[in-house]
Amino acid sequence: MKIKLILILALLPLLSLAGGREIYSEFCENCHGFSRQGSLGLPLYSSTIANHSDRYLQRTIKSGRPGRIMPGFNLSDAQVAKLIRFLRAGIKAPKYDTTPIKGNIEAGQHTYEKYCQRCHGVNLEGGQGTGKNFSWQKDAEVSPPALANQGFLYSAEDQMIKHVIVNGVKDTEMVSFVKVFNFNEQAVDDLVGFIRSHEKPFDHEHVIKKIDEPMSFIYTSPYKLEQTVNKLRESAAAYNFRVYPNRALLQGLGEFQVGDEKQVVVRFCNFRNMQEFLKLDPRLGVILPCRATVIEDEQGKVSVVLENYKHAVARFNNEQMSQSSSVGDLIEKMQEMVEEALW
Repeated sequence: MKIKLILILALLPLLSLAGGREIYSEFCENCHGFSRQGSLGLPLYSSTIANHSDRYLQRTIKSGRPGRIMPGFNLSDAQVAKLIRFLRAGIKAPKYDTTPIKGNIEAGQHTYEKYCQRCHGVNLEGGQGTGKNFSWQKDAEVSPPALANQGFLYSAEDQMIKHVIVNGVKDTEMVSFVKVFNFNEQAVDDLVGFIRSHEKPFDHEHVIKKIDEPMSFIYTSPYKLEQTVNKLRESAAAYNFRVYPNRALLQGLGEFQVGDEKQVVVRFCNFRNMQEFLKLDPRLGVILPCRATVIEDEQGKVSVVLENYKHAVARFNNEQMSQSSSVGDLIEKMQEMVEEALW
């Protein structure tokens, strides 16, 4: 009995780790990679996690990074604890004093503009692109984090920010500002104070922005289904879209290899739009190519349905993308294309 008890106690950390691995696989792996090497999301190297307190990781997992690619996850405290233990993998969690650091904001701004702005942006908005594989800065392995992001400022202790500035982050482009630039403690405190000055009241249980527009735009076609499809393809080509082969709406789902012939998807894409979208957020690839669905009902009435991509953009929770005119311009162009076809 004593031997069994010892074995159980010895296996408890492994059992906890296994639970964390399952949670990571379900919620994190698609963006951060199977081996945490990074992809759409930033790498989660052990050397990086070593800088993060449990408090920082817990708040980051639950609140995400509003306006960036990292969403907040509605996980229980127990699930978050298991995930953190998996990420930490035996590395001792640092404990940071939560007392605010008092620094000269004006001096910190001058320091930021001289040393940090090139990577982290004029307005602390972070680098273009996302994660590791989608960094659009040629001299950076990863997209530099957004330091003014309210999710980051809600999660990070001042002492953690100071620790990173002083020591840098191993295996990344973030160097030690003390060793490389000879920063003294006051200069570090001023820089922390400047970064913290961007914090605003933050609803860490924020709700996705609601769009006061229809989910889809529906048009009635005066033509038969096949003629409607052909006219849409001609109109898309005239609007400089590349047109792809048609698909039945339910084609290839499950064991059914043939879709409903009364529901046809016309697919098209503008490569300039595509490149702009992928720079803003690689997840937009899931809505490309664009689609117009042609449906014939039992009475022979033919309709054309366009998805309003503004709702998809809102779900992605990317402020930079939401403020871009690219999505709105594309939707207007698609509507004009359909109206031209059905004229």
